Amino acid sequence: MSKKSISLFFIFTFLATFLFFGSLPSRAQSRPDLSKEKILFTVGYAHLDTQWRWDYQKTIKEYIWNTMADNFGLFEKYPDYIFNFSGANRYRMMAEYYPREYEKVKEYVAKGRWFPAGSSMEENDVMSPSFESIIRQILYGTNYFRKEFGFSSKEYILPDCFGFPASLPTILSHCGLKGFSTQKLSWGSAVGIPFNIGVWIGPDGQSVIAALNPGDYSGRITGDLTQNETWIRRVMENGQKYGVYADYMYYGTGDVGGAPDDYSVRNLEKSIDSSKKSEIKVVSSRAEDLFLDITAEQKQKLPSYRGEFLLTNHSAGSITSEAAMKRWNRKNEFLGYKSEA
Repeated sequence: MSKKSISLFFIFTFLATFLFFGSLPSRAQSRPDLSKEKILFTVGYAHLDTQWRWDYQKTIKEYIWNTMADNFGLFEKYPDYIFNFSGANRYRMMAEYYPREYEKVKEYVAKGRWFPAGSSMEENDVMSPSFESIIRQILYGTNYFRKEFGFSSKEYILPDCFGFPASLPTILSHCGLKGFSTQKLSWGSAVGIPFNIGVWIGPDGQSVIAALNPGDYSGRITGDLTQNETWIRRVMENGQKYGVYADYMYYGTGDVGGAPDDYSVRNLEKSIDSSKKSEIKVVSSRAEDLFLDITAEQKQKLPSYRGEFLLTNHSAGSITSEAAMKRWNRKNEFLGYKSEA
C-alpha cells in the first residue's frame, strides 16, 4: 500500500470514529411513522454567498447582522418557526464580530429554533476540489458545530452549487451524513431530476437520501399548504409509490442571507394550525429531519440514482473556465499530499 493510500485510509478511519462517537441527537422527540403519517417538511432557510459581488467586510457588516436580527424578530413573533443556516465559517464571524448576538443565537439553537445546518465550513464547491478537501470541509465544520452547540447536523445542504459529482454520496456517507439536498437541478440538469425524494448511490455502493426538487430556496409560502394541490400530490405520490408519505420544501431567501419574509412565516403558522384538521401535516423542520425520519427499510423502497449531476443552462461553463486557478488548486492539493507522506 502506498504512503498516499495509507494516509487516506487513516483519514477515513479517524473521520468515521470522530463522527460516530462525537455525534449527539439533535432532536429529542419521537420520530413519526412516514408509512402512515403524511408530512410536508418545510425548511426555512437563508442562502448566503460569503463572498460574491461583495467583500468580506460587507458580509460581516450587513449580511451576517441581518441574518441574526431578522430571524430574532421572527422567533419572537412566530412560535413554530425554525430557521436553518449553514457554514461554520459564518458562525465564527458572528462569534468574533457580534459576541452578544451570537450568545443569543446559541440560546435559540439550544431551544431548537435555530438549526446549524449543512455540516461544513461553507457551502463549498464539490466539482473542482479533491475528495479530501470536501472531507475536511465536513470535518472542520462538524467539529466547530459540536464544540459550540453540542451536536452537528446529519445532512449536507448545497442549494446553489454548480454541479455534483458521482462520488459525492460516497464521500458524504463515509463522513457519517444521512441526507443531501439541492434545488439547483431545477435550473437545468443533463439528466433531469430523477426523483423528488430518493437514494443517491455512489460508486462504492454507499448512499445518502437526497431531496432533489425542494423548490426555490428563495421561494415564498403564499397560502395554506394543507390546501396546496402540488405539494399534496407530491406527498401522496411518494407514499403510494414508495411507502414514504413525505416531501421536502425549501422556502426563504437567497445570496445575501437574512430570513424568510414575514408573509411566508405567517402562512406557515396558518398551515401548521390547519394541519390539526387536515390529512396532510405541515411541519417547520430542521434540514435533517426528513432524512432521519426515513427508516432503513423505507430507504430500500425509494427510487435510486447512480451518477453525476451536471448543469446545462446556468453555470455550466464554470467547470472548465478559469483553468489556471483550477490547475494551481490541484497542484496545491498534491503539495498537501506530499507534505503528509
